[in-house]
Amino acid sequence: MKSIRGLLPFVRKAGELAVERQHSVLRAFKSDGSVLTQVDRDIDKFLTDSIVSLFPEAVVISEENNPGESASQGLGDASFIFAVDPIDGTDCFSQGMPGWAISIGLLDRSLKPVAGIVYAPKWGGEPTGGVLLFADIGKGALLNEEEIPQLDEDFNGDPQVFAGSSVHKRYRMDSFPGKIRNAGSTVIHIVAPLLHRAVVGTIFSPNYIWDIAGAHATILAQGLTMEYLDSRPLDYRRLVHRERAEGAIVAGTRKGIELIRSSFQRL
Repeated sequence: MKSIRGLLPFVRKAGELAVERQHSVLRAFKSDGSVLTQVDRDIDKFLTDSIVSLFPEAVVISEENNPGESASQGLGDASFIFAVDPIDGTDCFSQGMPGWAISIGLLDRSLKPVAGIVYAPKWGGEPTGGVLLFADIGKGALLNEEEIPQLDEDFNGDPQVFAGSSVHKRYRMDSFPGKIRNAGSTVIHIVAPLLHRAVVGTIFSPNYIWDIAGAHATILAQGLTMEYLDSRPLDYRRLVHRERAEGAIVAGTRKGIELIRSSFQRL
């Protein structure tokens, strides 16, 4: 496989479908209490079918597919694994909020994220068409098909971070010197330093492969980092079997991650 660019029209179409149906979506709940909508299911099937049509040799792990299917079959022989989140931030989506995104990540045989697509159709306002981040295999990331300026590691003004919605239950944050934000989507949190110049990173609770693979590949392409809060590298050997990550995760610039580690204290 040389490129995943052929998936871009399908991701855009999925975003259009989600936007069209957001105003009339009905909320349901999974057994773990998280929100689910029929739109999640429909877009999941649309994207999974699209990936299989273009890359029949690849394995697809998605949030809504049957846990007994892609996650357990052929992983040992797969040259590439796709991780799909049809709507990251379903709770926000189901309430008409803008903080949601579609994410596709590609892992190679060594389980390294090597390409990703993140599409947030309503982030930044509808007139702009949202934000589309694309990092192809072996290339840097693009924002709405344009190169992303080199990130500044120095803090200009008060640094800002995004924090997951449950981080405040586990960590003291009062020593952080800047502003703490929450968009409602882990994917948006991870890629935020590529979108907003004051944002230096994010911290979030253990998540699944579909929540992080696409965004992880995108920030890696721009020289940013993602790892566990305790400094361990993020190992996808656990995640490809649909298991949750082993601890809190941080992502961003190196200085941003160091600032988060020094400021967020476990309760």
